[in-house]
Amino acid sequence: MKTIELNSDQIITLNDYPLYSDDVLIKYFDKCRQGQKLPFVPVIKKVIVKKYLNNKLLQELEKFEKENPTAEYFMLDGSHRTTALTLADRKIIAIVYEKDKDITEAKKLVATNQILENDMLNHNLIENCEILDRHFTEKPYFMTVKQKTDKMIEDGILPQNLKNTILGVIK
Repeated sequence: MKTIELNSDQIITLNDYPLYSDDVLIKYFDKCRQGQKLPFVPVIKKVIVKKYLNNKLLQELEKFEKENPTAEYFMLDGSHRTTALTLADRKIIAIVYEKDKDITEAKKLVATNQILENDMLNHNLIENCEILDRHFTEKPYFMTVKQKTDKMIEDGILPQNLKNTILGVIK
């Protein structure tokens, strides 16, 4: 199990646009502004996930990869955290799952709040890849964390008090 610092264009985000909770996004953004560390964001290398994607998704991913060559990881959890970190212009600290053992070790970090409790911790690596396949089959498109955050800004769907706070940054 290893942790790495990633930019928002290196992570393929979940298809949960728009985010479900403005309050959670604001909470994480405030923590970012205060310089607090956020829990790790679990990711799996794209090269591993690709083995479990259906043919239609592989075709879509191939198109996406041509325009987004730096996107090397699939996110399993953390849409609000990654969006807040991106808005605050901070790196995303990710925990990389490459083996089942990594997930087992990550479960131990829940007690110290270094990783948040989530359903992905109850599945092995292959099962998590299969879950990603089902997730993206329902909404067959790919986006980086940066693209999703930019889309939120462009579509004007950020919470008003967050807009006010970062207005000078996104003009």
